[in-house]
Amino acid sequence: MEGLRNLKDRICDYENLMEAYREAAKGKRYRTEVLTFTFELGKNLNKIRDELLDMTYTVGSYREFYVRYPKPRLVMALGFRDRVVQWAIYRQINPYLDKRYLTHSYGCRKGKGTLAAAQCLHNWQQLISRKPDADSWYLIKGDISKYFYRVDHGKVQDSYREISDEEWFSWLMGTIINNLEVPFGLPPGMRPDDCPRQSRLYEVGMPIGNLTSQETANLFLDQLDRHCKHTLHLHYYVRYMDDFCILVKGKEEARRTFSEIGKFLREELLLDISPKSLIQKATAPVEYVGYLITPHGIRMRKKTTAHVKRSLKHLTAAYELGMIPYGKAVDAGVCYLGMCKHCSGHNMARWIQDHYILKLGKSAMSTMKDKAKGLRFYSIQENQNGTVDVYLRPEPDGKGELNLLLVRGVVPWDNMEEDIRKNYDAWIDSAETINL
Repeated sequence: MEGLRNLKDRICDYENLMEAYREAAKGKRYRTEVLTFTFELGKNLNKIRDELLDMTYTVGSYREFYVRYPKPRLVMALGFRDRVVQWAIYRQINPYLDKRYLTHSYGCRKGKGTLAAAQCLHNWQQLISRKPDADSWYLIKGDISKYFYRVDHGKVQDSYREISDEEWFSWLMGTIINNLEVPFGLPPGMRPDDCPRQSRLYEVGMPIGNLTSQETANLFLDQLDRHCKHTLHLHYYVRYMDDFCILVKGKEEARRTFSEIGKFLREELLLDISPKSLIQKATAPVEYVGYLITPHGIRMRKKTTAHVKRSLKHLTAAYELGMIPYGKAVDAGVCYLGMCKHCSGHNMARWIQDHYILKLGKSAMSTMKDKAKGLRFYSIQENQNGTVDVYLRPEPDGKGELNLLLVRGVVPWDNMEEDIRKNYDAWIDSAETINL
């Protein structure tokens, strides 16, 4: 397949940047950084465009935090401006790369996902269970050890050079991948929550949370997909990000295949197979992409059902105290019910219907009455000259758009926020209207 061309012009095109802004802003329009960026949208997009064209763009700072479920992960979130740049890149390279990927690569692709990967493996298990020699088939369940934290930067950049040999594109991806300010990698044998920042590595790893990291992860392991399909000629091969399952006939063949894949990962991609990887009977139950899969059906894991129950009990208590809105609480229950419909989750669905009952407490009801008297949304943005701009509630203009109310150049004082809350209507009257 012919490589990508004219990426500089396509990524830096103003219309592409505008669409990237819209994608990055979805569901986040009222966050302070998004409102600030939107206030001078044309100026900000032109600045991004100029920096990309002049090759002076640098990646901003990351906000780091840990996600503990289902296992500890270090997540790194970029500011809104950098997310716009990543969407601009993604919009131009993803359509090309998605056509390049093999059918049974299910991670971070439209129309794919964990459920589709589970259904694919389940269908293959069913097919093999009907064979006369079903007992001689084996399943290889593989997992790449600390994949996102161990990816080699040099190898990743080689992968991007294969799809485009343009010097500008190599510079841009190198700027994002080789961040000299923030280390992403982990030394061998260390977990994300056990590794102090000063011990992290600069030459390996990519941040979980970046849009380009998802694309990079798929692109890099596309080499493994092609090795398994075109060199090892494996018919029953499915991968979701760094987790893959393979069905082969014969235990010795399974061991040989497992060894070949491990050798390829070590020598070509500088990665290792996780000790959690295993070889088992093809028709035995296997945990994959969050489900327990057997030839008889797809079931929820015990740890998943326990998590769902804990989560819904927490949401019930939070709603009773008025900590979350009714719509959010209902949406959570509907999502979990939908999850049950796509697997053998009848008992879990019945438990949700019997136990997930939303009741509002007396204190929460009085609080909601107070809030109903008028929305008190405001956000304060500091200026370089010592003043602040006060953003007040957005309101519709009757044409499907939203207007933002803004009071500029306010000299802050100690009790300013208390004054905004008490005299909100007066602040509204003095504000100017900005069309978003």
